[in-house]
Amino acid sequence: MRIVFQIKDDLSFERVINNPKRSIGNTTIKQINEFAKKNKYSLESASKILIEKNLIKPKTKIGLNSYLNFISKWRNDFNIKKMGHIKLLQTILDESGYSEMLKNKKDFENENRLENIKELLNAMKEFDNLESFLDHVALATSIDQDWEGQKINLMTMHGSKGLEFDVVFLPGWEENLFPHQKSIEEKGESGLEEERRLAYVAITRAKKIANISFSMNRFYQGDWIDTLASRFIEELPNHNIKKNNFFDEQNDDDFEFNQDFEIDEKKRSPGWIRYLKRIK
Repeated sequence: MRIVFQIKDDLSFERVINNPKRSIGNTTIKQINEFAKKNKYSLESASKILIEKNLIKPKTKIGLNSYLNFISKWRNDFNIKKMGHIKLLQTILDESGYSEMLKNKKDFENENRLENIKELLNAMKEFDNLESFLDHVALATSIDQDWEGQKINLMTMHGSKGLEFDVVFLPGWEENLFPHQKSIEEKGESGLEEERRLAYVAITRAKKIANISFSMNRFYQGDWIDTLASRFIEELPNHNIKKNNFFDEQNDDDFEFNQDFEIDEKKRSPGWIRYLKRIK
């Protein structure tokens, strides 16, 4: 839609040139970019000239020609036939093959994308024309860019595989939560090893600092329960760890965990007592 509205939008042109697949590979895209830069053309103009000069491989030429013809048709529909912006999006989705591509790949991710497209169509109804919609999108994008480098990425440990960050926060490292009780009950030792490998994945996502934390008690199913630090924390080498907890800053003779009432340690869980002994 940006390409239809703005002829020289090279970023958008390159972003969708091979989506859906049109047999236009990275080599051809690089060729178009170099020709455009050398001759001071837009990518769209450079593509047309390369085709006219027969400098594009035959198979790639078919896909590139199809892409360029679609853009010309959609511009004609929008500018000459005065097609509305909502109808324009529907036409682009259908004629480009993008909707069909998502429907043919029946998986959770593509189903989400189809739902997102429906939401996009509904959102566009709030705008009078294509220009106002694209202005709104550009403004939202520029706000995001202002926060570049100051974002927090929230993800699961499984989802973090292959990624790295300077600092990683790993909360909830408690027995029965990580490793999870169900994993041990259902799979035994193999389940524990799976959780241990996952712990390794999580820790090694950090380039500089891995901040591991746990709760001493947790509100669970309507009641407070005492918790014990994950066994995975105990397995970490001491010379790589800097411990930080408020017990280190207090004198045992002067400090009570809760000064509002006396605590009978006999009523505490075995896990809680073991934890207190270990951190002293």
